[in-house]
Amino acid sequence: MKNLSFINKILFFINSLLLVGQILSYLSPFVSPSIFWPIAFFGLLFPVFFILNLLFICYWLILMKKPFWANLIVLLIGMNSIETLIGNSEEENAIEKENSFSIMSYNVRLFNAYNWIKKEGVKNEIFDLFNHMNTDILCIQEFYAPKQLPKLDYPFQHIGLQNKKSQWHMAIYSKFNQINKGTVSIKGERMNNTCIFSDMVLKGDTIRIYNIHLASNWFDKRDLAFMENPEISKKAIKKGVFGIVKRLKYSFQKRAIQVEVIKQHMEKSPYTIIVCGDFNDTPNSYAYNRISEGLEDAFLNKGKGIGSTFLGKIPFLRIDYILHSTKFKTNTFTTHQQKLSDHKAIESSLGF
Repeated sequence: MKNLSFINKILFFINSLLLVGQILSYLSPFVSPSIFWPIAFFGLLFPVFFILNLLFICYWLILMKKPFWANLIVLLIGMNSIETLIGNSEEENAIEKENSFSIMSYNVRLFNAYNWIKKEGVKNEIFDLFNHMNTDILCIQEFYAPKQLPKLDYPFQHIGLQNKKSQWHMAIYSKFNQINKGTVSIKGERMNNTCIFSDMVLKGDTIRIYNIHLASNWFDKRDLAFMENPEISKKAIKKGVFGIVKRLKYSFQKRAIQVEVIKQHMEKSPYTIIVCGDFNDTPNSYAYNRISEGLEDAFLNKGKGIGSTFLGKIPFLRIDYILHSTKFKTNTFTTHQQKLSDHKAIESSLGF
């Protein structure tokens, strides 16, 4: 780049590194973190690479410089990755009511058991939301009822119990008869907070509902404090970054193991499936790509905008999903905006 000024040469170097990062982020969904875990970080940072390289496209275009073409080509190569972030806002499908049903998924964060949200009555507000929306099927992650089950207007339920009732788990409520209930065991672990399923009779047919909660990142207070207010010192930065990377590495690899077992279970299902849950990973991840193979993403079909579902410190993260077999059609998709957890509730109407 002989025709570039000294400053533009520096910017070109930075831009080149970002382009490499963006290309690696395109590969992230196809490489298991259990094989090569660092690539998962590039998938997580995909929106950052995309936005920065988009700014570089504008910069080089204004200057009429050749690096514009490299940015444009890399951007076009990754159009499929970009499309996984944005919902299609088309009108509802014309599906008759008798041939459709509704489903909601919500990580309720233990019904605010430890008062993360400084507000009275959060638990009852969540119950009110469930009863008001009155969906046909309800999937709950981080379900917590140590003393008694909540009174919800559903005749059928599957509560995935742990070794102790005081532990948090998962639940599937429905208006349809659940004829079979089970847990997907991950390498023999006696846990019901990762994946449970219910077979239910729906309008003369039998379907299987999977409720999934993949491994969390489990940042501790020191990690969160560093992310909010990083100390500007070599020792603090090294310690803070190392702690975050270590936890992310562990969670990336654990989710990779979980999704392989869950996907194998799904592939053996004798019934048409619907998958709900908190994947703790973005659409540009191996976990999402593996689970969603052969399935439709209700948000991409009928959602609007970016559709972020996480209310934590990092904005615009979509980590909660409703996926379904191609036998069904997505009629509607809604991301509810109530701040009653660190997640948003998502809901979809599906039809035959």
